[in-house]
Amino acid sequence: MTRTRITGGQAAASFVALSCVGFIATAPVQATAQEAKDQPVRLQGVSVTESAIAVDYGADHVQSPKATAPLIDTPRTVNVITTDVLKDTASFELADALRTVPGITLGAGEGGTASADIPLIRGVDATSDTYVDGARDIGSQTRETFAVERIEVFKGSTGAFGGRGSAGGAINIVSKLPRDGNFANADVTVGTDDFKRVTVDVNQKVADKLAVRINGLWHDADVAGRDAVFNKRWGIAPSVTWGIGTETTATLSYYHYETDDMPDYGIPLTSRGQLDDVLPAGSRRVADTDFDNFYGLTDRDFQKTKVDSVTFQFQHDFGRGWVLSNTARWSRARNNYIVTNPDDSKGNVADGIVWRGVKSRNSLNQSLVNNLNLAGQFKTAGIEHSIAVGFEMSASDTDRYSYSVDTGDSTCASLADYNCTTLDNPNPSDPWTGTIALNSGSGVLTRAEDYSFYAFDTVTIIPQLLLNGGVRWTSFNIRASGSSRGVPYSVDKKTDFWTWQGGVVFKPVENASIYFSYADSATPPGADVGEGANAVSGTNANYEPQTMENWEVGAKADLFGGALSLTAAAFQIDRSNIRDLDPGTGDQAIIANKARIKGFEVGASGRIGPVSLLAGYSYTDSELRDGSASDGNALPNTPKHNVALTSSVDVTDRFSIGGGAYHASKRYADTANLIEADGYWRFDANAGFRFNENFSVKLNLRNLTDKRYVTKLRNPHFAVPSAGRQALITLSASY
Repeated sequence: MTRTRITGGQAAASFVALSCVGFIATAPVQATAQEAKDQPVRLQGVSVTESAIAVDYGADHVQSPKATAPLIDTPRTVNVITTDVLKDTASFELADALRTVPGITLGAGEGGTASADIPLIRGVDATSDTYVDGARDIGSQTRETFAVERIEVFKGSTGAFGGRGSAGGAINIVSKLPRDGNFANADVTVGTDDFKRVTVDVNQKVADKLAVRINGLWHDADVAGRDAVFNKRWGIAPSVTWGIGTETTATLSYYHYETDDMPDYGIPLTSRGQLDDVLPAGSRRVADTDFDNFYGLTDRDFQKTKVDSVTFQFQHDFGRGWVLSNTARWSRARNNYIVTNPDDSKGNVADGIVWRGVKSRNSLNQSLVNNLNLAGQFKTAGIEHSIAVGFEMSASDTDRYSYSVDTGDSTCASLADYNCTTLDNPNPSDPWTGTIALNSGSGVLTRAEDYSFYAFDTVTIIPQLLLNGGVRWTSFNIRASGSSRGVPYSVDKKTDFWTWQGGVVFKPVENASIYFSYADSATPPGADVGEGANAVSGTNANYEPQTMENWEVGAKADLFGGALSLTAAAFQIDRSNIRDLDPGTGDQAIIANKARIKGFEVGASGRIGPVSLLAGYSYTDSELRDGSASDGNALPNTPKHNVALTSSVDVTDRFSIGGGAYHASKRYADTANLIEADGYWRFDANAGFRFNENFSVKLNLRNLTDKRYVTKLRNPHFAVPSAGRQALITLSASY
């Protein structure tokens, strides 16, 4: 076998340390005589009170310094995945954590879309709307949680908050940063499928105003129920904060993360004659085969990623509620892989054969992001204002190449060269002897620059009536060069646009609210800088931005002194100029002119006595409304029903039990609704015991019933099965 691989080629998975003291303050929600004591104070972009810190499964504020109100007074749906949820569910990757939130599905990379995290919020791709401590994190990657304090999920259009994109919502990852005091935690996890994992978290106050924190990870494991698929990774995230406990703080953090995985595109989609039923023309289904089967080649396939980032955050509290903050981050993310695409384009599956086609990528993304924000409170004519104004800029470059790989004849006339294999008994260890070389002529170079000014204001007319508004002006410039199907192109396009949001909040009592809100977003071509499905090319550069308008009406209540939060919301989303990758050309194309998404979501988070709870149900009815042959069909990757229930019960002071129930109904991969994945229920369980204040042990049973379902579905090629049942034991030590 002859290989030509460039060294240092690796992908992305990016978490940084930025601005957060860690946990969110749960401000009292009943009217109380402690008003002055419990006024929120902005610290590292987080609102904190002296009386309480968010514990268990609940939170009452978000991390962003752009937020001008606590969650109960914020007129939109926001889900927070806390540290305790991450630990109790053994959520080691972002994809694991997002399972605990309803209304999110996972997309699959293929062709021009990278093999990486592709979350879809209410059916809309949020790949380029993932943030770390409020700063956009654009590089394609599979994110880890070892250095994560919590994860915030914003539902609905957030264009005023984020600028370009932010159509269906956004995800903000809050990093672990230095805090006052000294502590250390170490977790060692072992389990079935050769699972091994070690994490450390050490915080030390080394001087009166100086604290350091180091998080580290080593992880080596096979994927349960997937033959020959494995994940190996390690990372380190040191950070230092000067000015702990003072009006002025400065934090410098570094994040390094590497992976060496066997990538997995699952099993074929086929229009096969395997089954007795007759499929409609153009329809494809998941091949009738064992979900353990892996069609890749261990002698050929690989995925290596590498992420480095440096973040500096400065903050000064002027007093009287005024805080100036600035966050600057440089990041570098490489994503390098060859993955087998189990193809049935020639109809081989009906004969029990699968062609081992490939998808490949060697991309390098470098980004610089800066956000300057001023937040404060003041009164005019007796009316209270809580404002945030700022300027944001980013510059991002992506260089992307593919590999030239000898994959033989897709008609599978012979199995001798191992470019084809059997459907029922593939051997990942087949001695493949083809060639690999970097295709230097396949380069796509993309550069994007983004400048924005924004302003937000929460206006308290009277204690029972609040107005919430925000506006943002964005100038987005995209330049790209490359070739599409052998045709060279060069693009240089500038788009200026406004996005805004507004809401009315009525508070019948202090700890409850009823609201109505509107928000919009705009996604110009190239918004993901060549790292997702929204790539720019010569064929789509002049497309108008995708637009979304989101209307929402809802209610929120904080009960039991703020320990438990209840939410309910109904929403309507109107989409225009909907784009996705054309499976035939690999270029982005308009797949529908208009669509409407209607639904509702209910949720509960927090604690009731010994019970901690994070629960939600979402109903999402999507419909294409463009007069085409697909008019009335559901949007891709948008299941109607989604349930996420995570709970833990403290049986005694030392012993706890818990678990989770997660459900998604049937979903489609295409606008014609001819390619589908069945719905499923998944159940998890856990139990924990604390020996003393320094040592504890936890047992996690993931996918308790060994339910095999499809986690990712890609038109027209493949479906990725879920991991099977797995048992994990974690021993934790702390001081």
